[in-house]
Amino acid sequence: MPIKLLLFTIILFFVPSTLWSAVPKVNLKNNISSYSDFQVEYLMENPGESLGIEEISKMPFTKKTSNAFTFGYKENNFWFRFSVYNDSKESKNMVLEFTEIFHKTVDLYILSDPIIYKKNGLRIPVEEREIQESNPAFSLHFAPHETKELYVNIASIYAVFGALKLKTPEQFHKDTLQKNNIYIFYFGAIIAIALYNLFIFFYSREKIYIYYVTYVLAFVIWAANYKGLLLSYTTIGTYNILQITIPIFFTMLILFTQTVLETKKYFSLFHKILNGFIVILVISFVWMLLSMHTGFYFMNLLSSPLLPFLLLVAFWALYKGQKFARIYLLGLIIYIVSMILISQLALGLIPYSILVSNAPIIGSFFEIMLFSLLLAYRINLFREETLDAQEKLLAQQHTESSRLFHAVAEKTVALNNANKQLAKELEEKKELEKHLKYQASTDSLTGLMNRRYFFDTCKKEIEHAIRYNTGLSYLTIDIDKFKAINDTYGHPFGDEVIRSLAQQMVENSRTTDYIGRIGGEEFAILMPATGIDSAFHIADRLRENIAKHKIIFENKVVQVTVSIGLSHYGKKDKDIQTIIKRSDKALYEAKESGRNRVVCCDEA
Repeated sequence: MPIKLLLFTIILFFVPSTLWSAVPKVNLKNNISSYSDFQVEYLMENPGESLGIEEISKMPFTKKTSNAFTFGYKENNFWFRFSVYNDSKESKNMVLEFTEIFHKTVDLYILSDPIIYKKNGLRIPVEEREIQESNPAFSLHFAPHETKELYVNIASIYAVFGALKLKTPEQFHKDTLQKNNIYIFYFGAIIAIALYNLFIFFYSREKIYIYYVTYVLAFVIWAANYKGLLLSYTTIGTYNILQITIPIFFTMLILFTQTVLETKKYFSLFHKILNGFIVILVISFVWMLLSMHTGFYFMNLLSSPLLPFLLLVAFWALYKGQKFARIYLLGLIIYIVSMILISQLALGLIPYSILVSNAPIIGSFFEIMLFSLLLAYRINLFREETLDAQEKLLAQQHTESSRLFHAVAEKTVALNNANKQLAKELEEKKELEKHLKYQASTDSLTGLMNRRYFFDTCKKEIEHAIRYNTGLSYLTIDIDKFKAINDTYGHPFGDEVIRSLAQQMVENSRTTDYIGRIGGEEFAILMPATGIDSAFHIADRLRENIAKHKIIFENKVVQVTVSIGLSHYGKKDKDIQTIIKRSDKALYEAKESGRNRVVCCDEA
């Protein structure tokens, strides 16, 4: 009897514990909408091995991990196993979500008869997925008190990390919407900052701004790709190719650092080492084009010595009293902490969490903001230095001028007086010419262009439109029943109506338009570089506002309307007269069809 007991004990000791241990289970409760902390079993295939679910389901899973895991850079296939039990009298619909999008394979197997197989991951376009979201997600249905055993197969050419989460469909959609709103704010703010500095580059032509803008935009593309925002518009091949933005933004960061800290001028050794890093990054860029997995792995290893070295350069610049080192150092520290976190996560050295996974996004936001402030501070500092230099130069010039002035003052008094008199006469002549030109080109009642000056302008504009093939529209405007207004209220009131409507035309047109009074109650507006649809919209708005406008003169109130004919420059037009004739024809049609309307005459 003792011998049998001893043998039974030995068998129990040597039998694998997995044969006696149950598969990790998640119990679904009615009052819980999200399950984000549970255990799973996992199995890692050998490199190059590709087993099917029938083989995997019969193999022992000897290791357990949290549903949030990281395994570093592995080319192996990973299998995760757990069961889900509906501890309820009611049916339940759930969503199984994997939090990271960059894995090539994220497939779900549900053990049943037959086995249910659902594909996901980068190799499956979003529009072909069961749930069309960038994050891999699967819908699950549980009958009352039903248990399902789930197998999840995950493989990646990058690092393997992420979290499996169970959520109700409502919670899943709520979390997805909240995540998308955060991304919209983040990318909107970052792109706005980049565009602002791009405008400064076009103004100043300083290379530091193009380094900064290229760095920001390359990082934005990488971040959008990393978080799956571009997945609906790209393929897995494009997704992989976009990883080359990493050596690009690191290169731009180095060039930005060299420029802002003036390393070539003050720290020549550091400058040469940074140039060496640029060469390595160029090699990495080419390597990633040839072999994305090994090139990407090399990039992560490279970031470890590069970022601390940039930190060393920043501290040394601060120690040497460099002007911009303090702000640069603060931004770099935030950036380095975030990049070290994601690198350590990718290498499998720290536990996975959503916060660590988004560390580059969070850190880059503050770093980009600080670098933008640094550039603004740099502009202000240079402006102050320029102003100081100008003030010193002006003071020196003032001293020299005073000395010379006192030396020759007596000899130049007469000449100065003559110059003043000549300047006065020239000014009077200019004012007279200006006044005569104004009178010759302006309608005295309205202040608008008179007929001759307006048509001279039209002639120049049509020549420009013909030469450069640009759009041009023309309006002929006539006050409806103006004779009745004159007959009823008198000519002074009629003049007030013309002045008031002229003002309305100025207020309802654009600064690029030309407005002229070409007859008694007839006006015209020339609209360069304007299509017929835009011209019609402007004309109709003018007509409507005039109809609403009340004209008050000598305690009399009247409202008038206008009819407008519209024509547009066509390819057959050789001069302005053909356009004017069509506009007059359209005006006639507006009058005949009831007045107070805009009629367009098509191209001849």
